[in-house]
Amino acid sequence: MLYMSELITAYPTSGGTYEFCKLAYGRFGSFMGGWVIWLAGNLGMALNVQAAAEYFLPSAAVTSIARIVFVILWIVVLNALAFKGVDAGATMLVIFGIIATLVLLFMTLPSFISIPGLLESRFEVPFQKSFLIPFFQQEGMWSILAYFGLSLLYITEAFFGYETISYMANEVAKPKQIPKLLLITIISCGILTSLYVLSSLGTVSYHDYVNDARPFIVQAKNVMGTMGAKIVEFGMYLVIIGAAAGWPITGSRLLQAMAQDKLFPPQFGEPHKKFKTPYKAVIFQSIAVFFFWGLLLWGYTHKWNNTYLRLYLIYVVWGLISLTLILLAVPILRRKHPDKERSFKAPLPWLGPLFIITYICILLINWYFIEGVIATATIRIGLSFLLLGLPLYLLVEMTYNPSAILKANEWLSYIVLIGEKIFFPYSIRNTLLKDMGDITGKKIFEYGSSMGTLTNKLAEKVGPTGKIYGADISLHKVKIAKEKTAHHAHVQIIHHPHLDDLRLELPEKVDGVISVGMLSYMQNPQKILTSLANHVNPGGEIVFLDYDKFFYVIPNVPWMSSDKNLIDMFAKAGFDVQIERKNSLLWQYIIISGKKREE
Repeated sequence: MLYMSELITAYPTSGGTYEFCKLAYGRFGSFMGGWVIWLAGNLGMALNVQAAAEYFLPSAAVTSIARIVFVILWIVVLNALAFKGVDAGATMLVIFGIIATLVLLFMTLPSFISIPGLLESRFEVPFQKSFLIPFFQQEGMWSILAYFGLSLLYITEAFFGYETISYMANEVAKPKQIPKLLLITIISCGILTSLYVLSSLGTVSYHDYVNDARPFIVQAKNVMGTMGAKIVEFGMYLVIIGAAAGWPITGSRLLQAMAQDKLFPPQFGEPHKKFKTPYKAVIFQSIAVFFFWGLLLWGYTHKWNNTYLRLYLIYVVWGLISLTLILLAVPILRRKHPDKERSFKAPLPWLGPLFIITYICILLINWYFIEGVIATATIRIGLSFLLLGLPLYLLVEMTYNPSAILKANEWLSYIVLIGEKIFFPYSIRNTLLKDMGDITGKKIFEYGSSMGTLTNKLAEKVGPTGKIYGADISLHKVKIAKEKTAHHAHVQIIHHPHLDDLRLELPEKVDGVISVGMLSYMQNPQKILTSLANHVNPGGEIVFLDYDKFFYVIPNVPWMSSDKNLIDMFAKAGFDVQIERKNSLLWQYIIISGKKREE
């Protein structure tokens, strides 16, 4: 909490913990930090809602219609509130917080002072010291320490969630007061939780703790009777739902921050016209929560061993990874930004985080020694989900990071050569050549000449009296294209490693432009198209080909999704175009054809 307070007051941003990772670890580190936090949040919400269903409907079967409807309803409702806006969500969080506090007090106080006894003018103490003996069930100091460490691992979830406030830190009127408020909160929560744990140990027998899935109901029944147990049962159900209620708000803000930094498809950062919320991010995370809940149901129906516990431990592993990234960000940012104003400075900025991380490692090692293969499998599954984020990271890097685009084009040049017939089949090539019309004797500029396959065709079409100028961002592709077109004296290939402007020095204006796969790489498309127009004679033909809706799910850059937007963009550059979209097996082709307007 102390280290989080320092980060929040020094860097109050809507991106929260993701922003801290971005400042400390760079693009890849920030993406992985945001990804693991997002995964953990979705899994945590799925677990909480399922737990609420099991507590509220204890007699129903795990896969009963009643429980399924219950879970679906709450996932939809909580995300709908996030969809409608933070104000509705903040109100909801306050209400759930009050309920949680009242339930905790309602369960704790009657364990030390009998409320029914007071009503009958009797002073009774339900708390029984005999339940605490023996306090440790294991024998031997090392066995006690080992299982004590395992217990600490199971309850580390209690330390997750402090990052939630960081997503709204930029909206706090007086951010310097955050550490004080957090300190008061953590001390209050610590006292209340400790009293509750003590009260439960003194009112619930060890046998009931081990064998009853809802020991707090046993406690309520022991100290308040059947009616009190029903009240606590309903209250605890609301508390569990409240624990899940904060995620739809913070999760959508996390995706929005990543999208704004071009580390997630920017479509997820688009605000809703009415509610001004990142509604696509809310929808996407709703799907993710349903996925994890579906995984939980799959485990139940296929008789996985301790399904809920295994997924919960995956959640714990993800939480510990994110916690480690946050802790390490403190010393890293102290070193990176030594002059940054820090209204609150956490003590021991170097030793403190390292000590806590060492403690986390010891808990994980202890877990491995106790559960062995199960612990290894759980960690492996958790890490495999993190690896699923790599393709998404590569996608956004290949779309928005110019240096990554250039490097990838160099590395993948041989693969492109092999897969050229798949990505650029003969039917599409013939369509583009047909759209160019009769180009005999004309001068054509090929923007994105790749390996020179289309360049050869163009050279044959224009004939020896024409001229082909080709350009590509990959030096390796340029060398291959030059080799493949060496027998055409009227072909000139140049290396053009620029994605923000068209820095060409062609010896003459051209009569047409053809481009394959370059439009989506443009980091400043309007500027490049305007520069391109300066190299084209009036009436010159242009044909662009690009790709969209990969696997019919993943969109390309946002400005390519709208035909109207593309037509307006080309029009501002001086081109009148029409757009045709063709569906293939795994993506959609966008064919843009037209002419430069007469001057």
